[in-house]
Amino acid sequence: MKPRDCWPVLAKKALEGVELAQSRVTLARNKLDQLETSRGKILEMMAEYKSQSNIIQARLHSMSETTNYRHFITQLQLVLKQAEQQISQAQADLATEKSNLMQAELKKMKMDALVEQDLAAVKRWERKMEQKQMDALGVTLYNLKT
Repeated sequence: MKPRDCWPVLAKKALEGVELAQSRVTLARNKLDQLETSRGKILEMMAEYKSQSNIIQARLHSMSETTNYRHFITQLQLVLKQAEQQISQAQADLATEKSNLMQAELKKMKMDALVEQDLAAVKRWERKMEQKQMDALGVTLYNLKT
C-alpha cells in the first residue's frame, strides 16, 4: 500500500488558495491605505482653503473671491464624502477578503490533516504487514525446530 496521490495535490491547491487569498488581503489593505491617505490630503486642503478664506475675509475682498473659495470648499466636501464612501466600501472588501483568507487557511489545514491521516494509515498497514511476516517467520522457525 502506498500513500494516495490525491491528498498532496489537494493540499497544494489549498496552499495556492491561501496564497491567493493573502495577496487579495494585501491588495485590499493597500487600497484602503491609499484611500485614507487621499482623505487626509483632502482634509488638509480643506483646512488650508478655510484658513485662506478667513484671511481673505479679514482684508478687503471681492464677492467673487468669497464665492470662489466657498464653492471650492463645497467641492472638496463632496469629494470628501465620496472618499468616505469609498473607504467604507474598501473596509467591507477587506473584511470579506480576510474572511476568505480564513476559509482558505481552514481548507488548507483540513487537506494537511488528510495527508497526515493517509500517511499514518499507510504506516499502520506497513507495520501490520511486517508483523504478519514476523509472525509467519516465527511459526516457520518453530515448525523447523520441532
